[in-house]
Amino acid sequence: MYMPLSQEEKLAREIADALGDMDSYAVHLGFVQKYSESFLRKTLQKVLSIPDDQIRKTRGALFTYLVQQNGFKNNSRN
Repeated sequence: MYMPLSQEEKLAREIADALGDMDSYAVHLGFVQKYSESFLRKTLQKVLSIPDDQIRKTRGALFTYLVQQNGFKNNSRN
């Protein structure tokens, strides 16, 4: 039986897909549940704008790092 995705699930999938990081879908879903969509989209755009040769690990790792470092600054959904 097919269950439609929630808005949160759709955004988490969009982020994971953009980063080529579907293995971390659960992590992205947790971010979507914790942080505002605008903050996550701004962070994603920043990560996607960085040239490949300037990324040490992966785009997914950089995204996770930036969310964790900057997420506490009034970006919570609460």
